[in-house]
Amino acid sequence: MPIVSELREKRGLVEILAEGEGTLRVRKVHFEKCPLRVGEDFDVEAYLSRVAAAQFADGYEAALTQLDYCARSAKELQGALRRRGYVEPVIEAITARLTENGLIDDARYAQRMAEIQSSKPVGVYAFKRRLRAKGISEEDAEASLAAFDDAQQQAAALAAARKLRRKYEALPAREARAKLSQALARRGFSWDVITGALDEMTGDFEE
Repeated sequence: MPIVSELREKRGLVEILAEGEGTLRVRKVHFEKCPLRVGEDFDVEAYLSRVAAAQFADGYEAALTQLDYCARSAKELQGALRRRGYVEPVIEAITARLTENGLIDDARYAQRMAEIQSSKPVGVYAFKRRLRAKGISEEDAEASLAAFDDAQQQAAALAAARKLRRKYEALPAREARAKLSQALARRGFSWDVITGALDEMTGDFEE
């Protein structure tokens, strides 16, 4: 069984270091309810169960506060709780309860994000990257993409290109077009969409 090798207090958290177990971070208020001493045997699973029981009520309220502030995916909420010193068993239990109550719904979250982002000059590939970063599943991500049809993407790319064109207006036409193509690609538009948008701006690239 590992031994507690060091305890560090930092910004309302206690970091527990144990040989072979790395570092566990726990909120100080809950550590005081489940204290450990340096040199003590550390049954990690049993300790996590004790802390989780002490943390659930506070953690659930903290999660609700986060969701009141803004909608979050399950992964985002879990990360926020983890950074605040809640342990994995309680994070899993809170996530399950919130999902069961319909307060976390990644499919609905992705759909809402799509509705918002489709009104902006954002490429579908960039949008999908954002969803992946937020922990949205491929299935939920694909289901949210109806708003990003060909017409929407063409209009979004054209709007972005016209705004960006001023940045490259001092460049020769061919170079300006190449720079715009690269800029639109970085914004997640497909090459077909980029070509179509720039073709609509033919007059802007006349030498």
